[in-house]
Amino acid sequence: MNSKKVVKIPTLQIIPVIGFIIGLVFFMVGMGDFGFWNHDTNTPTEGFFPIIIATGLMIFSVMAFLQNIRKSGVEYRLLNWYVPLGFVGLLAGIMIIGTVPAVIVFEILWCRFYEKLSWKVTIIATIFCLIMVVPIFTWWLTVDFPIGIIGNLIMGY
Repeated sequence: MNSKKVVKIPTLQIIPVIGFIIGLVFFMVGMGDFGFWNHDTNTPTEGFFPIIIATGLMIFSVMAFLQNIRKSGVEYRLLNWYVPLGFVGLLAGIMIIGTVPAVIVFEILWCRFYEKLSWKVTIIATIFCLIMVVPIFTWWLTVDFPIGIIGNLIMGY
């Protein structure tokens, strides 16, 4: 894969739109489910601060969008997308195959193909990770990691 390839993405316009949508969702949930002010006790409700933050987010998102509307897309190298795409892949793997298997697959893929380590070092690092994760988190601390869709199907949930 060519890591020097450049992709132009209009993130200066996309990110403020996403911020506005997130602010609008929090504003609607805050106003609809919690309200802004309790007139009986003359005190703020649970939605007071989320509504204020959501309003600020919407205002600043509109300002950022208007400021950057004429600017062209920012250039991103493909190599810079490996970390966010790896994170999204890890989250998808957690939802599908569960946390521990997804971390193992992610670690093997990352060490072998991104870091370009040998198979020996990759396997040693993976085994060390398993030795740290399984006894400490699952047995000692009894962390209930998600088992994913496939695990739910196997377990019959």
